[in-house]
Amino acid sequence: MKQLTVWRKRIAAALEWSAVDKGLILMAVAIPLYLQYLCWSLYVINRPDRDLLVHVDVIRRVMEVELLLIAVGLMISGAGLFLRKRRPNFLPFQHATLQYYSLSLVLMSYSIGTLSFPVGIVLLGAPIFGFILLDRWAVWSAVLSSVVLLFTLNYAAVAGYIPYAPSKVTPASAHAFSFWMLSEVFFAAPFLILITFMADQMLTWWRAREDHIRVLSRSDGLTGLANRRHIFSEANAAASASRDSSPLACVLLDLDHFKRVNDSHGHATGDRVLKATAECLTAMVRAGDSVGRYGGEEFLIILPNTDATEAHAIAERCRAAIKALIVVNDQGEPVAISASFGLTLLSSSDGSMDAAIARADEALYQAKGNGRNRVEILLASSGTVPSDAFSKNRR
Repeated sequence: MKQLTVWRKRIAAALEWSAVDKGLILMAVAIPLYLQYLCWSLYVINRPDRDLLVHVDVIRRVMEVELLLIAVGLMISGAGLFLRKRRPNFLPFQHATLQYYSLSLVLMSYSIGTLSFPVGIVLLGAPIFGFILLDRWAVWSAVLSSVVLLFTLNYAAVAGYIPYAPSKVTPASAHAFSFWMLSEVFFAAPFLILITFMADQMLTWWRAREDHIRVLSRSDGLTGLANRRHIFSEANAAASASRDSSPLACVLLDLDHFKRVNDSHGHATGDRVLKATAECLTAMVRAGDSVGRYGGEEFLIILPNTDATEAHAIAERCRAAIKALIVVNDQGEPVAISASFGLTLLSSSDGSMDAAIARADEALYQAKGNGRNRVEILLASSGTVPSDAFSKNRR
């Protein structure tokens, strides 16, 4: 079961395969198909009613062609296996496999009728599948070649130069009609199942990759928090939702003396401090709050439906938790961590969330100037508010 999962992932990731490996996919499809057709030919010429269903002499020649196509396919596959280690992106191999695949299928379709159900399935599905997986110019080249050959065979049949569907005896009974209907389903089913499976697996992988890329585009690579662009987006969305209806608090914090941490303990330790701070902030805020990495060692917290008193309490809780963090350097020595916080509320006079963030940045600057490891509040209406005023209100 585990190995099956591994193979499913490998198939799903076929878009990332080399040009030669993608060409080998076609051979892995074509050779079993011709083996299947050969088995059908052996079956039908050994039926007691074969003369009512097929032209036996034509079927024998078709079997020779099938054996030849299998042999050629094996030789091309051998060349591909040789190339995949030495020149994995050798695009001419993909051109060759596409020409073999498309032209041989058209040739085989001639024996049962170029306007039959299996031919329609292949003509519809193969180019779409090819454009998803393979080089587009190689696919266009194969499509052009196969269309020209199909047109030539159809024109020759209409003009009477060659017979149409030479393998078939025109069905003269319900039994013969049923036989050919089931045979056409037999020819079409493997290709239909395979292309559906491959498309499902690749599109599943494609969707997973798109989801991953979407997460990466929104996340900070080191801390896993929202990156600057995404936290701004969330801040603006929260501002639009809360304007003139509910308070919105904005907290900007900066780790104290972070450059000293990098210079004294190394950047690896600095990265550990940033990760620990991110985890701490995520644990300290509420479910509806947003936390993002604003800059190098700066973080932005957006607190919807939060007044100044409650926002100050959350900021103090975060400050105390960061101060209590234990992070060690590469020598196992503890590194002192603290942070300064600037807090503000979105005001109706703010033209955008940028104005509130700028005010929080000014409050942060004041916190740095007042000794660090503290929370400063700057409101648009009343200016700077002493932090201890909120402490007294809580007593």
